[in-house]
Amino acid sequence: MDTPLDHYGSFINGEFTDIGIGEIDVTNPGTGETTTSLTEAGRPGVVAAVKSAESAAEDWADVDPAERGELLRSVAEILRENNERLAKLKTVENGAPHSDALQLVEGAAKYFEYYAGLTDKIEGETIPVPGNRLDYTQREPLGVTGHIIPWNAPLTLCARSIAPALACGNTVVAKPSPLAPITVLEAARYASMAGIPDGVFNVVPGEGQRTGEPLTEDNRVAKYVFTGSVDSGIKVMKSAAENVVPVTAELGGKNPAIVFQDADVEKAADDLAKAFWLAGQVCFAPTKIYIHDDIYSEFQRALIERTEGLTVGPGEEDPDVGPVISANAVERIEEYVSEAVKSGATVHTGGEQVQGSGHFFAPTLIDGVSDDAPISCEEVFGPVVATYRFENEAEAVKRANDTKYGLYGVVWTDNLARAHRVAGDLEAGSIAVNEYPATFPQAPFGGYKKSGIGREKGQQAVEHFTQIKNITISLE
Repeated sequence: MDTPLDHYGSFINGEFTDIGIGEIDVTNPGTGETTTSLTEAGRPGVVAAVKSAESAAEDWADVDPAERGELLRSVAEILRENNERLAKLKTVENGAPHSDALQLVEGAAKYFEYYAGLTDKIEGETIPVPGNRLDYTQREPLGVTGHIIPWNAPLTLCARSIAPALACGNTVVAKPSPLAPITVLEAARYASMAGIPDGVFNVVPGEGQRTGEPLTEDNRVAKYVFTGSVDSGIKVMKSAAENVVPVTAELGGKNPAIVFQDADVEKAADDLAKAFWLAGQVCFAPTKIYIHDDIYSEFQRALIERTEGLTVGPGEEDPDVGPVISANAVERIEEYVSEAVKSGATVHTGGEQVQGSGHFFAPTLIDGVSDDAPISCEEVFGPVVATYRFENEAEAVKRANDTKYGLYGVVWTDNLARAHRVAGDLEAGSIAVNEYPATFPQAPFGGYKKSGIGREKGQQAVEHFTQIKNITISLE
């Protein structure tokens, strides 16, 4: 069955349930058609899900780490076995082109696979202390963890935080966006089929205020992971602070790419055109490209050529660029571009809505934008890229760092010393040199400044999903 279920409820204690507060339609942004309906969890669903996770927490923590690893490996396998179905579901819930959706399903499987290999490697240490004593630490699970998942890559981003949480022995309550809840709900169902015990992986779909707030207010939750806007992230952190609960937050970015005069222009243009991947609705997309004066015209011609060659359409047709998530998103993107043009910017390609039954905006390339323009400073979250001239390295780095964000940066140069130097000087949590994108389950990911707090992925995630206990034993 390649279509979603006719109706979804919350996934609690190993099964779907209609406990909740009302019905929501899920719409395919590429066609405008209703995909399915679901019961929004609201406070009743959250209370039931957290109770389920709390009841399962002790038994799950006691599962032998190697056995937990085998169960997570089984989740990776079942996701791969159902990759075509999950990719099609992702396409109908948020419009991702089918080829991209397949990559994202594989990405989710890789997270479960990677953390399956870490379950029996979560280790403590011995500490030399004065006297005849043995002092050592051990890492213990936190308990119930809450995961607030965005709509742009829901399956992959739920796996990014849920896999390490489960690997460390925690239980999970995940809240996907009501715009794209299907693949997260299906992931929980497949995890149950793979052998994850009832109550360990729960999902409560719903809107932020009605469902997200009850989750972040629940004092039984010991840790939150949030991906989304700065404003929403601040609300989550304030709510968590009331219960003295830690938060790992990724809050977006306005990411620079710097192309130096010795860069491979053709390769750089090929890769930076990927800023339009998923219609630019990617937190680490390089939407500000600083280009050295010596190659500005050459590089811009190459990037315009690639941008104009991109196809746009519903995800089912497997275009290069799919829809943006909603009509409101189209309107917001148009406002950013229109304001930039009024201020003197030039649109070289795109710049307008693409007509159709869905929500489409043409891949847009502009220049002549001032560094303090809203389109330069704020996260547009759409298929819009601006280019800027620079004359020297120091100028480029200073302008790239002049932002409240600090999630990701890209550097293009054939000079190894410059690559190391600029990567070190850029104020961002991740830097890619001579390629984009470059992210891996093994490599930590997170932001400086208002791009967030903490790091996900890699072994660093283990630190966020465990607490350290110190034990001192007198040997007298």
